[in-house]
Amino acid sequence: MDSGMILHIILGLLLLLIPAGLLYYLERKMLRPFLVAVARMGVQLLVLCLVIWALYKFDSPWLLVVWLVLIAVGSGVLVLKRSKQKGFRLLPAVSGGLLVSVAFVTLWLLALVLPVRVFDPRWFVPVTGLLMGHATAMTIRGLSTYLSALKADEQQYEFLRGNGYTHFKALCPFLTRMLAAVISPSMANLRVLALTSMPLLLVGLLLGGLSPINAFVIMLMMAVACVSVSVLSMAVIVLLADRILFNQYGKLIF
Repeated sequence: MDSGMILHIILGLLLLLIPAGLLYYLERKMLRPFLVAVARMGVQLLVLCLVIWALYKFDSPWLLVVWLVLIAVGSGVLVLKRSKQKGFRLLPAVSGGLLVSVAFVTLWLLALVLPVRVFDPRWFVPVTGLLMGHATAMTIRGLSTYLSALKADEQQYEFLRGNGYTHFKALCPFLTRMLAAVISPSMANLRVLALTSMPLLLVGLLLGGLSPINAFVIMLMMAVACVSVSVLSMAVIVLLADRILFNQYGKLIF
């Protein structure tokens, strides 16, 4: 990093004087939390950039696989924490579901849709990061809804089982609620996607040298992939977690 870049970074950070100044005059109690949040964000971005720099420098498929596994485990911990689940019994199922779904959709995009070199860090890292972030957010909603519905309406499940329904058929009402919890936010996000996060992605792609048409195609494919990976991750998680949630006789034990 040369002195010119340091100067530009300092000039960019000076923009923080605008919100900081308004907080100082209008709401001083929020000034310290604001500065702490900005500092924490800076440290997190620095660590992330160092990790990505290492992935780019060594350009190793094995390191990229390790990267994907680590963010899947970290995302699984975040899902359980935000879903207010005690312990880590579901961690293998949640992390495994996220890992499998993101890996599948990433390979599909990079190998068949775009297509580019799958283990090129310039593509692999941002695509897996974006898909994992979206899948994690949707999994928090879907898993919370699914587990809450099972605990609240366990008698409905037992009633259906007692009337001859298979385990899967008895779970269908709960799976429907889970699917709605995942799809509804995704549909809402798609309605405003062109006005919120997509312009940021478009700017990044254009700054990276892509033509507007190619940038549009990539944005469209990423939007489709985000919706698909969120549903696929929940399906795999439910499949993997079934033996943890139910015993061999189909009784809810979680």
